[in-house]
Amino acid sequence: MRTEAFRADQLRDDTVAEHAQTKVVVDPLKLESAWRSYSADLSPRHCVANDDGGQVEVRETVLATIVRNSLADCEDGRLNRIRFSVPHTPLRLRIGLSVARGIPIPDCAERVRYRISMAMTRELGGRPEAIDIFVEDIHV
Repeated sequence: MRTEAFRADQLRDDTVAEHAQTKVVVDPLKLESAWRSYSADLSPRHCVANDDGGQVEVRETVLATIVRNSLADCEDGRLNRIRFSVPHTPLRLRIGLSVARGIPIPDCAERVRYRISMAMTRELGGRPEAIDIFVEDIHV
């Protein structure tokens, strides 16, 4: 019985030593960069232009950046969430907002729509088919 236990311990120690020799050390910064690139590649694409020269598609990450930047200095409405229509259908955005207390919600929604439309027109040459606004919260 002792001989078998000794052999099992020895086998386990050999396995651990072998594993330590083959262990790969990964740089966390490189891993994070690779993950960002990989996840960006998985982001769905939306066609923003289609003419005789071909299509221009952008990833949802690009669209989200444009929306975030357009609302970065907006005091009335803070961006909480962005949803997109299904790829390869007309682009439609669903924007979740937190509206400042005392600001009429329809006025804030219209200003947010205008800011996003102008930013998309400026950066992409067109605007979404629709920008749906839903208010999730009110902030001070």
